[in-house]
Amino acid sequence: MTVKAWLAVRAVELGASLCTAGVLIAGLAIGVPFLRDRIPETLLYSFCCVSAVLLRAAIDLAIRGTMLAARTIRTAAPVATRLEPSGA
Repeated sequence: MTVKAWLAVRAVELGASLCTAGVLIAGLAIGVPFLRDRIPETLLYSFCCVSAVLLRAAIDLAIRGTMLAARTIRTAAPVATRLEPSGA
């Protein structure tokens, strides 16, 4: 997956989570009864919705970075050569 594609996918996920959080907070602001009855849960869900997307992106980025570093180290490692006794 290219960097541009990865960023596009994460942007869609972040946009969806921000939209969900925005709808919940807007529902609280306009006084939707079933949301007003559960204000702490609604705010917590809004926070968790956005945080989960950011945490997933951070974990994914860390794993991809580790894999890239491991591949770089593996290809940079010198090839073992076998030493043969000369002319004996």
